[in-house]
Amino acid sequence: MLSSRIFIWQRFTRLTPDEVQDVIPLYHPTRAHTDPDDTAYADQHAAHGNFRNWARLTAHTHTALERTGRTHVDQDVLRWAFSRLGSGN
Repeated sequence: MLSSRIFIWQRFTRLTPDEVQDVIPLYHPTRAHTDPDDTAYADQHAAHGNFRNWARLTAHTHTALERTGRTHVDQDVLRWAFSRLGSGN
C-alpha cells in the first residue's frame, strides 16, 4: 500500500565529514558557534553523518544548554546528550 502512495522514492546517503562541517552549523542556532572539532566529535560518536541522528542530538544538546545555562555546545554537553540517546547509536 505504501508504494502505491509514493510518487518518487528518494535515497539519502550519510553526510560526509566535510558536509557535516558545512551543513550542521547552519542547521540550528545551537550549532552555529560550535567548535569544528566538537562537531566532528559528535559526528564520530553519535550522529554518524545521519541527519535524523543530528536532529535528535541537537534536541538533547539544546535541552542541556537550557538546563545548565551554558551558551555553546562543548564536549561536556555532548557527552550528556550522548547519554540520552540510548543504545541505538
